[in-house]
Amino acid sequence: MDITRLKETIQRKKSLDINDDFAIAECWNIETEILSNDINGAINFIQTCSEEEYYELAEVFPEIIDKTQSHELYNAMWKRNESLCNQEYKESNMTDLKYAQEALSH
Repeated sequence: MDITRLKETIQRKKSLDINDDFAIAECWNIETEILSNDINGAINFIQTCSEEEYYELAEVFPEIIDKTQSHELYNAMWKRNESLCNQEYKESNMTDLKYAQEALSH
């Protein structure tokens, strides 16, 4: 898994104008591709990344789970969210995790 590219994409997305839909979508596609192609690597990254990186990735969790249909990856996402110290991040991620859970049933 290309962790360097993933981290660079997360940082790039954070620096974008919130209205730059095309560039944000491009970042989401890269994040989804990287995390969907290596489930074990994705689980490891989710378990070890910073809370801010995890928060920034949460919006692509539904797409990742839809592509992988990995219960193990979903469980790692859920467990990491429960361990977050930042309550705002934890609560904000719940919507993305709910949609990710729904993606498992397809």
